[in-house]
Amino acid sequence: MTVAMPVKTAKEDTAISPLFGHAKYFAFAKDGKIVIEKNPYDGGTAVVDWLLDKGVDVVVTQHIGLKPYILLAQNGVECYYPGEGRVIVKEALENMDKMEKITESNIEKFARHSHKH
Repeated sequence: MTVAMPVKTAKEDTAISPLFGHAKYFAFAKDGKIVIEKNPYDGGTAVVDWLLDKGVDVVVTQHIGLKPYILLAQNGVECYYPGEGRVIVKEALENMDKMEKITESNIEKFARHSHKH
């Protein structure tokens, strides 16, 4: 299983970013290893395509838009909410069984529309 998380920095003890598609980096956790890569895109569905190309099964994110969520869900990727505030990648991985699953019925809680003022 490969878990992807948008993160703030390229350091291993980084926190999950409140952004999804516009996060500067993504942490990928697989088989107990964490690799952090620069996000090559600035939002949009290209980020989702990139994650799918990397074989991601699960996304852990504090906020996600409706379009990326639907695209992930259509491709069998489950999304989970780690809680607000500073959540470190390793903490998130340890607490995955306690996280709230993001679904079509609760997506509104997690969708952030930064273009609205």
